[in-house]
Amino acid sequence: MLTSPGIWQNRLQLNDVDRGYFPSLDNNVYLSCIVEITSPHYWVIPLSERQMEKYKIIRSMKDNGYTYLQISDYLNSSNYKPQRTNKFTPQQVYGLLFKMERRITRLNQISNPEIISIGLQYEELF
Repeated sequence: MLTSPGIWQNRLQLNDVDRGYFPSLDNNVYLSCIVEITSPHYWVIPLSERQMEKYKIIRSMKDNGYTYLQISDYLNSSNYKPQRTNKFTPQQVYGLLFKMERRITRLNQISNPEIISIGLQYEELF
């Protein structure tokens, strides 16, 4: 890579700072950095034990080849109740399974930290 002599001279003036050596102890120099970390683990409301129990039953029955109608009949006969109605329907079982799997996928996503700003702050001491 070719660099013009003017840029090279300016670069040489900053070499001490680039390496962490500060020519004068009469100053404070700080490296500042703002990092943003986003994670769904900080804001998701945890599920109750009863909700997790229902999900595990539905997931295991679906993995074993049961239909949504058979699962809803089993849940109704086992005294499990949905939150808003009296009985489970096949549509509710499907919705519960779909929403839980979407939730699990979302929680397993890991976002990379994002560096918002980085800078060198220089402060003269009196």
